[in-house]
Amino acid sequence: MYNYTRHRIAAAASVLCMAIAGSAFAAEPAKGIVDLTTNYGASGAIASVVGITGVSGAADSVQVTFAEPMHPGSFGMGVNFAKAWTKTWNADNTVLTIGGDLDLSDAAKPALIVYLMQTDADRKDISEPNIFKFLDINVKAIEVGNGQVNVEYDHVSPTGKGYGVYMAKTKDTKFKAWGDVNYDAKGVQIKSLKSGETYWFYLEYLYYQRDGLVATRTAPFSVTMP
Repeated sequence: MYNYTRHRIAAAASVLCMAIAGSAFAAEPAKGIVDLTTNYGASGAIASVVGITGVSGAADSVQVTFAEPMHPGSFGMGVNFAKAWTKTWNADNTVLTIGGDLDLSDAAKPALIVYLMQTDADRKDISEPNIFKFLDINVKAIEVGNGQVNVEYDHVSPTGKGYGVYMAKTKDTKFKAWGDVNYDAKGVQIKSLKSGETYWFYLEYLYYQRDGLVATRTAPFSVTMP
């Protein structure tokens, strides 16, 4: 008989507009999305954009990683899935985390919108908006049983395929793909877990580039097996 712990995600509402630092983005170019390898003036380039779905009631977030240090105020940006927000830079201004009361599920097509300021002497206007789209994973429940963990989430196919499971022994170590999983229309069963062991996992949608999206994954979550 399974012992289980159930965690549920709280919902939020949204609209965000803010000014931060930056330039170009590193995801695959697709229809409606700017080529993220482009540089914008002296600000350099953005290396990656990742949407992160919170678990256990935590809010969602967006992490923007820059190729070089950025100066806040060089461009404006916003999202369509927040009513409140925070922005936190790392020590050398190469990683920006957009947090606060964010919920990717609050928009039918969640997106980050960036308005990049022109730096050329003959261009004093704002460039066309660049739109970076996410797929919300929206974890609804995590059940810990004997030897396996069941994770229920939205946006799964009838067979559940299209998502990857990654594991580490601690939150701050490198995550590796976990292969012993079964998918269904509700989510994924993570198997072959040892009694008494603590594991850290996150899930990621694998086909984001094919679908013209930027990467979306869950925040890392821990489970201790009974």
